[in-house]
Amino acid sequence: MTLQQAINANVRIKPGQKVRTLGGWCRHDRVLVAGREIGTIQTRRGRGRTEIITMAGNIYVMGHNVDWLVDQTRDGSQHRLAC
Repeated sequence: MTLQQAINANVRIKPGQKVRTLGGWCRHDRVLVAGREIGTIQTRRGRGRTEIITMAGNIYVMGHNVDWLVDQTRDGSQHRLAC
């Protein structure tokens, strides 16, 4: 998703607090469309690696995938899994 597409879709990402853990840190960012939360992006940083997971309800995809989250809302279903 380009910046212009995100502006047109009224997408905002509200950063969460960075929480220190034993092996690094973790942060949960909220993804909002028109003020309504449609999902979260979890970032975990450990020794020598960073994991990013995009979540909508109880379904998730690996990586930072805002397009997938917006598609989930447009379809009206959060049960479709995108590869």
